[in-house]
Amino acid sequence: MIEIKKDEKKQVADLAEQIYQVLKDVYAVSPWNIEQIEKDLQNPLSVYVLAFQGSDFEAEVLQIAVKKAYQGQKIATALFEHLPIDKEIFLEVRESNKAALLFYQKEKFIKIARRKNYYHEPVEDAIVMKRENNE
Repeated sequence: MIEIKKDEKKQVADLAEQIYQVLKDVYAVSPWNIEQIEKDLQNPLSVYVLAFQGSDFEAEVLQIAVKKAYQGQKIATALFEHLPIDKEIFLEVRESNKAALLFYQKEKFIKIARRKNYYHEPVEDAIVMKRENNE
């Protein structure tokens, strides 16, 4: 059974390792290293909503990933249900990630900008997307 819960900032090193393992599973090269994840977990403004087996005005989705074995089971949709509805929400996505772009559009995100050469390995543009509050 998959359990979805908000991180309560406990066991930072353990959570960072778990998040890193998911990123390594999903991406050819993880966009963040463990130290970056640990630092962000300790940021009081960051909120992580994690799925486990067994600003005042806006928010940003920095990472979302579902292990390949669990993709297609609406876990990402369930994770997005935990995003605040009273804030504008922003995210970036690789231009080539067509599945993610379609998912975000289904979740009422719209394309608002492009960041040239934002990603590395391979170098690629990012599409910046936004969901209005109360969407």
